[in-house]
Amino acid sequence: MKQSTLATLPRDGQLVDVIKKFLNWKYWMISQVTKTIIFLATTGILPSSVQADTLPKRTKQFPELVQQLKSHIERVDQQAEKLKSPDFPNGKDWFNSPPLSLDKQLSGKIVVLDFWTYCCINCIHILPDLAELEERYAGYPVAFVGVHSAKFDNEKVSANIREAVLRYEINHPVVNDDEMQMWQQIGVRSWPSLAVIGPKGNLMLLASGEGNKELIDACITAALEFYPKNLFRHNPIPLSPEKEKITIDSPLRYPGKLAIDTKAKRLYISDSNNHRIVVTDLDGKFVEVIGTGRIGLIDGPYHKAQFFRLQGLALHKEKLYVADAENHALRVVDLKTKIVNTLLGNGIQGRDYKGGLGGQEQLISTPWDVYVESEKVFIAMAGTHQIWTYDLEKKIAQNFSGNGSEQNLNHPDPLQAAWAQPSGLTFGMNELFIADSESSTVRSINLNSGSTRTIAGGEDSKPRNLFAFGDTDGIGEKAKMQHVLGVQWWEEAGKIIVADTYNHRLKLLDPKTGEIKRWIGSGKSGLKNGKGLDSQLSEPSGFALDPKSNKLYVADTNNHVIRTINLISQEIETLNLSGVPSPIKPIAPRSLRLAELPGTPVIKTSPLNLIPNKKGELILNLKLPSGYHLTEAAGSRWQVISDKDIPIKINEDKAAGVIKENTTINIPIKLKDNAKDGIVRVEAIAYFCKDEGECQISGVLFEIPVIIGQSTNKKIELNHTFNSQVAKFGLPIEQNKN
Repeated sequence: MKQSTLATLPRDGQLVDVIKKFLNWKYWMISQVTKTIIFLATTGILPSSVQADTLPKRTKQFPELVQQLKSHIERVDQQAEKLKSPDFPNGKDWFNSPPLSLDKQLSGKIVVLDFWTYCCINCIHILPDLAELEERYAGYPVAFVGVHSAKFDNEKVSANIREAVLRYEINHPVVNDDEMQMWQQIGVRSWPSLAVIGPKGNLMLLASGEGNKELIDACITAALEFYPKNLFRHNPIPLSPEKEKITIDSPLRYPGKLAIDTKAKRLYISDSNNHRIVVTDLDGKFVEVIGTGRIGLIDGPYHKAQFFRLQGLALHKEKLYVADAENHALRVVDLKTKIVNTLLGNGIQGRDYKGGLGGQEQLISTPWDVYVESEKVFIAMAGTHQIWTYDLEKKIAQNFSGNGSEQNLNHPDPLQAAWAQPSGLTFGMNELFIADSESSTVRSINLNSGSTRTIAGGEDSKPRNLFAFGDTDGIGEKAKMQHVLGVQWWEEAGKIIVADTYNHRLKLLDPKTGEIKRWIGSGKSGLKNGKGLDSQLSEPSGFALDPKSNKLYVADTNNHVIRTINLISQEIETLNLSGVPSPIKPIAPRSLRLAELPGTPVIKTSPLNLIPNKKGELILNLKLPSGYHLTEAAGSRWQVISDKDIPIKINEDKAAGVIKENTTINIPIKLKDNAKDGIVRVEAIAYFCKDEGECQISGVLFEIPVIIGQSTNKKIELNHTFNSQVAKFGLPIEQNKN
């Protein structure tokens, strides 16, 4: 995985100076023109998600950067035939769309290819950047396609990629490049990489690592300005969103980690993709929920607090510490006062490898697990490949182990050691045991000396080899695992329980001998109760142990359930979660807007009058102009927009849907608790064609004022006939939002 890439081959001195000036980077490289063009830029500090009412402003240097890139595009356009991009390989599985072709559905468009693999934390880091760019260029002849090029064998399986597409809420088309054909033909060398294809199918740019959002943004704008408008095609891309095919019979979504309070008989579940903590008793009966279920970084009482794909949980002195992964924050839940607070981070991904600060001033990067020992919170800082500590007395965070490089490197000096996306923590024998996911190892830090060691997996003699994975019992590096995400110390047995996540197994590891053996799970992804190796799991990730009852709780992530294992009999069952509420939330964050086409009409309706505890209704009537029909494969859609101050709540399955010809859609709504007057926005986008063949795209945005305390008008009709005039596409240098 790459956080940045270094190279030197200056081709254009003036361009080098401009890029250095604007992006604080070091190089501009053009390789052999018959192969590819590589443009590599710095790692920057960017927001983790687009939650503001408007898109982030571009830098003042953006227009000049666009001009420099126009000059670059002019040069490479002269070699357009030689720089023709290979097309997607045939016969591959696609997600969110049917199979696409650069020569057919995507011809005449600027296409951004995201080469990624779902285990890669750096790949996950750039998804908010892509979502922002997708929003910025909605309605323009610009398309985004994910090219999943797997590192691990488990990641080559289409079903697992689909789960990752759903887990990370990726809405653009994704192809399973399982044999890395596209990767090799384009010339990609590392994850993540972004390639930009021009409207002639010519490769214009290849950017490696994180922090390239402004570079890609400028390249798209430069291409839109450079190429003549008649070269672009505005045909809709056929979509078939995976999220519309979900059939999850569970109130949880991708639960990541667990914590247990055996005295109070409470189980704490990190309900990661519902952005909340579910609390049950040890039999699965619902007790309470911490967090609204909406994405955000908000402190306060349980019913107001917000998280973003939280992961690790750790109990200590009636407080629950939370690795709020995609908020890049360390949170704490006071179980007495029922208040959530933030200890570290402010929602922005940090690039600090040392620490020394506390509170919002101390930025951190994708904490994945936490463990409390000796009045310190140990943090598996997956984003910087380090182990950090937060001192509970001094309220200061600092790096404890790891130099920030991604390796399986041990050293007597903890700061000279290196980790590879540490993702799970547990403690025993005065050692901190660590699931080092990208090296597929279990490693440890001696808390007396600070020295590190690899207990099992990997290849000690080659610390840079992060491909030493498999599914083999054995001792030390003769044993092989595949992307381990969880570890649990079992004191009574003197063993570490290991979540060998991508092998869909649990294994037992003796930390004294380094011997590891298969324990639970057949190695095949599935949901099957039973005994030992006859059972099935799907990417298990976290644990909680109740030694008194000899019971292990397992976060069976891709099955969306919690499993229980009898430590004596090795029988595995699925915990019956009773009374756990389904999340209630709008599902259209700003980064997923539909109808932001230039010239989209904004229709302001009469007020909707609601009183608490009474339901209201929006009635959506959408029609096509005469002589047109919907393009069924394109995915015409409507949705309620989740603005920050939206006063209503809607069941997830009622907040968005597919448009069918001349149908009426009823949207039941209800006031939030303690809601204030506000605005509800509903948008729709339609792809339709003349009966004779010409195809068009049109959108609409409704703004409905909500007034609280009256009941005179509980229903509002939203009527609109889509405009048959072809949308005009301008350049989105700074697109205004209504």
